[in-house]
Amino acid sequence: MAGIERLGVQKLTSSVAFGSGGTTLFTASDNYLVSVVATNLAATDASIYVYVIPSGATTEAQYALLAYSLTLPGYNSYETFRFAVNSGDVVKVAGSADVSYYIQGLDQVA
Repeated sequence: MAGIERLGVQKLTSSVAFGSGGTTLFTASDNYLVSVVATNLAATDASIYVYVIPSGATTEAQYALLAYSLTLPGYNSYETFRFAVNSGDVVKVAGSADVSYYIQGLDQVA
């Protein structure tokens, strides 16, 4: 029986720009239902981005934006709603330094 799995962990030690240069949190090898938790480890507000680059996407207009320049207060966490990713999709994060990201999900076995 499949269960919820930890799929990736990243801590940004410096600011990362949104876009194709963002930090990869997870690359899907199957279809998953996932959510991302971002935790601000600093006392000051942070800015976070969580987005999916669908398999085959070539421009930012094709990205699925889940959190875009979202202000995350110091020492607080934010969890995205659950969302689907398909095989080959890439979940990326970007934003301020000192934010830790965690992705968990459930493999959608047919």
